[in-house]
Amino acid sequence: MKRPFIISLILLLLFFSVSAQRVGLVLSGGGAKGAAHLGVIKALEENGIPIDYVAGTSMGAIIGSFYAMGYSPDEMLELILSDEFGYWQTGVVENDYKYYFKRPDDTPDFMRFSIELSDSLRIKTNVLPRSLINPIQMNQAFMGLYAQATAKAIWNFDNLFIPFRCISADVYNKKTIVWRNGDLGDAVRSSMTFPFFFKPIWKDGVPLFDGGIYNNFPVDVVKEDFHPDFIFGSAVAGSEVKPSENPMHQIQRMVMQHTDYNVAEEDGMIVKFNFPDVTLLEFFKAKELMDIGYERTLSMIDSIKQRVAREVPLSELNARRRAYKESLPSLKFRNIYVTGVTESQRIYIEDQLHRDINGEFSMEEFKYAYFKMLSDAKIKEIVPKAVYNRKNKNFDLYLDVKITDEINVNIGGNISSHQANQLYLGLGYQGLGEYLTDLNANFQMGNAYSGVSFSGRIYMRTPIPSYLNLELAYSYQKYSESQSLFYEDLLPAFIKQREKFMKLKLGLPFMTHAKAEIGLGYGRLSDNYFQTTNISFLDSKFDKSWYDLFRMSLRIERNSLNVKQYPTEGRQQFFVAQYVTGKENTRLYNQPIQSKIDLNWLQIKGRWINYSKVNNHFRLGVMGETVISSKNLMNNYTASILQAPAFTPTPHSKIVFNEAFRANQYIAGGVIPVFLINNMFHVRGEFYGFMPVEEIKKEIISLSPYMDRPYYGNHFRSFEYMGEAAIVFQLPFVSVSLFANGYSYPKKNFNVGLNIGFLIFNSRFLD
Repeated sequence: MKRPFIISLILLLLFFSVSAQRVGLVLSGGGAKGAAHLGVIKALEENGIPIDYVAGTSMGAIIGSFYAMGYSPDEMLELILSDEFGYWQTGVVENDYKYYFKRPDDTPDFMRFSIELSDSLRIKTNVLPRSLINPIQMNQAFMGLYAQATAKAIWNFDNLFIPFRCISADVYNKKTIVWRNGDLGDAVRSSMTFPFFFKPIWKDGVPLFDGGIYNNFPVDVVKEDFHPDFIFGSAVAGSEVKPSENPMHQIQRMVMQHTDYNVAEEDGMIVKFNFPDVTLLEFFKAKELMDIGYERTLSMIDSIKQRVAREVPLSELNARRRAYKESLPSLKFRNIYVTGVTESQRIYIEDQLHRDINGEFSMEEFKYAYFKMLSDAKIKEIVPKAVYNRKNKNFDLYLDVKITDEINVNIGGNISSHQANQLYLGLGYQGLGEYLTDLNANFQMGNAYSGVSFSGRIYMRTPIPSYLNLELAYSYQKYSESQSLFYEDLLPAFIKQREKFMKLKLGLPFMTHAKAEIGLGYGRLSDNYFQTTNISFLDSKFDKSWYDLFRMSLRIERNSLNVKQYPTEGRQQFFVAQYVTGKENTRLYNQPIQSKIDLNWLQIKGRWINYSKVNNHFRLGVMGETVISSKNLMNNYTASILQAPAFTPTPHSKIVFNEAFRANQYIAGGVIPVFLINNMFHVRGEFYGFMPVEEIKKEIISLSPYMDRPYYGNHFRSFEYMGEAAIVFQLPFVSVSLFANGYSYPKKNFNVGLNIGFLIFNSRFLD
């Protein structure tokens, strides 16, 4: 009797020992290399190996936190490969959330400064950002990802689906911070804040950085906090010992201190990976890395099972995972608390959030309002926090808003090997109270174009968002007889155009990602010109035409092109309808009589540009443009051509005068093949055709050989073309391009040039 009793007792002890056996998982940091952790987890789950605790640093903290919130390995992979994850790690705002209604016009600036008015006129530069990756995406994304799990856990990481720990670094006090409770999003965000790349999270007045600086493999934390029976570690860092030319690898070596990437044999086991060719942000390799992690862990399963006898069937785990996710509170907001602003600014911010019939709004609705508010230059950053209100069964939204009172100074222009050297200076100020006001001035000076513009805009608190914009502008553009490479001819300009105008516009959103402007304007347009080149420019006087015009217009536009010059993706569309009335005045230098003609015409212009992705290295752009007008011809041929709409699709075509590409009515189009070498370097071709509906032709008057009479030719009898090839180096702040082009008219019209900067001018009166 005694022997069976002893055997039963031993079996019973073994049963309780096995059933009580607990497993801890430790995940190292390592950027994109951490995708191998997904394969490790997948292999353990499929073979019934339990994971009772998880701890990680940096990328290990991200994956560990997802797992602790009930994500499966495949769900985590899908998230890492998603467009949203790409936006979070780059700081780029996806087109669906860009608030085009408040998008400013493109300007040729490439350097920015700000003068803080509230701090003794302190000047600071914005040429280099405080972090390489804009935090605008992560601020909202991490709240949306982690708010529900934080609420359910009651800010205690032991109450998550899987108890969790992550590590941050307090570099000021030279110590490790272990996150056991608090806001889960803040914990993970601080753990993966690699210096120079991401903006730090502040806690107790101290900025926290990537935990890998002091402890990139927190085995000690798992042992101390959870006391597991078995630890399984996955390390994707620490194996690279050779010096590298990769800047990211060099920064890693400078920042990260020594970490022991080992698990003692008596404590458990470890799988190590070596990915020397994978950098911090190459997350597109996640599937490949996950597969490697899966296969390596499968090869160790038998050894792991010898140490871990307890099994958890995958079906049981998935059932618990579903039940946990279904128990999470719905991410709905009601109460809003705004800090860092005045009372009038708080009213303005709260007005941007539209509630449903229950007085609530969703995370998606907040996201639209969030990016909408950040489109205001006055608001530098919004740090949102979601706190669960257990009484109301929804979340309270806390917004820490950083407002600046400063004048923005923008400097830019273009440095060119031909006559397109430009200097640009822009000044801007935004005021934010119950209304948003936007004041801007800019000055341009160059050997092809000079101008000044002042504008004031007020955004009104109307049921439909709207603004009133008043613009005053003066511009002067001149065209010389020739455009020379690396030097300027001494011949004076043979055409000089001046514009002085005032425009008042009412702006309204149009559909989702476009806007409409209804405008009124008055302007005086002045042209000085020679009607022939067969004269001595130095001894002759200009003929002059000037136009006093009133204008009513409707403009509808959208623009998602990725850069303002030489884009490679996105699309642009605009439609402008305008009615113009006024007088033409002409005075010829050899005739004392001034002639006046009444003018009235209706004009419609439309443009469409779209870049399609063919593969990772090739884009194909397609462009179409048309002008329809009831405009009559002017006093003479030159005046008619000067005031005719021009087709200028390339930067070079904007600074040369080519009469063959001007007409009162025309259709034009082109194709733009783009070959991407990398994210900054591409080669492009641009090929365009131009066909006037009625070509403006000239008849030489025999009694006045220096004056040409204009007339319309037959319909669709002329066709012109232009082509350009360019090598473009697109830096984050400036564009560098080497180009060669040719025009069908005049014959043998070929040009080669170099541009550094942007050839972007202020809008004209009839644009």
